[in-house]
Amino acid sequence: MRQVETHENGDGIVSRLKETADGLGQLVADHVRLARIELVAEARSYGHGLAVLAVAVILLVVGYVLAWTAAALALARVVGAPLAFVIVAAPHLIAGIIGCVSAVGKVRQTQILPESGVEAARSVNALIKPLSRTP
Repeated sequence: MRQVETHENGDGIVSRLKETADGLGQLVADHVRLARIELVAEARSYGHGLAVLAVAVILLVVGYVLAWTAAALALARVVGAPLAFVIVAAPHLIAGIIGCVSAVGKVRQTQILPESGVEAARSVNALIKPLSRTP
């Protein structure tokens, strides 16, 4: 009778260890899936921010060129065409600056893998707490 109890306890421990290992494997797989989903979403967000930044930089360059062209024409002629170039250059410069500030702010606000970090910390805490309670 004593051998049967030991054998049953041994099987119980082995099955629990197997369940624990399977559970940890599933937990790790879930974390990897979550990280992958977050990376795709963040890559899209960064891509959008970079596209806005690229357009803003192009507008800024066009405005810069037009502004300096206006300044050169202003020196050549005191009246006439330079005023038209200044009127065209000013909105480009303003739009470019606003776009750059907006895009940089959006890129800075994007956090990398925030949910994965929280979930991983939760899992670690859940695994550590039962270990710290045992004498």
